[in-house]
Amino acid sequence: MDRPASITVLLFATLRERAGQARLVVDLPAGADASACWDACCRAVPGLRSLRDGLRVARNREYVGWDAPIASGDEVAFLPPVSGGAPSQEPWIHVGPEPIDVDRLAASLGREGVGGVVTFVGVVRDPDDGRRVPALTYEAYLAMADSECREIAATACRLTGAVGVAVQHRVGRVLAGEPSVAVVAAAAHRDAAFAACRQVIDAVKERAPIWKRAEGPEGPC
Repeated sequence: MDRPASITVLLFATLRERAGQARLVVDLPAGADASACWDACCRAVPGLRSLRDGLRVARNREYVGWDAPIASGDEVAFLPPVSGGAPSQEPWIHVGPEPIDVDRLAASLGREGVGGVVTFVGVVRDPDDGRRVPALTYEAYLAMADSECREIAATACRLTGAVGVAVQHRVGRVLAGEPSVAVVAAAAHRDAAFAACRQVIDAVKERAPIWKRAEGPEGPC
């Protein structure tokens, strides 16, 4: 008889808050899929069940479907909605607490064959829809955020013909008016640089497992 598989499940943002912990270890029967893994988590923490809508599943730091098989030793994460030609060098990607350094991002791309460099810097907006926001706190599944940003940058270079792309995203507390994310794209021509920069920031916002929480005048909200 097959022994149950012991699976480590990582929880982020609203899931972590609801469970009161960042990870669960659940036992699954042989042949179980991601949906069965979610059900096991909900049995361990019933309060999670109402949060399934909009979740994405990652197995060993790659997005998979709910029917993906889960085997012993796999690392599973349930992730709430998140907030032409190969590049000439590996993209410079960093997700961490350090302040944004746009000059370093631009310098990492070099200048050979470059005729245009486009930079996007996102800052913490205050006020936001009339509400005061002294700061935002960002949380990330760091290892996967890094790999997703690398794939996003490489794809943008392949589709637009950009020479290179660099990305830096903050985690932790970021004050109003401070940069929280920056993208620099370099290309032979400006159209490709603009296209790559926009494609990357849009994809980072959609796909990278990074979440934010607003801070109001009297604390987190």
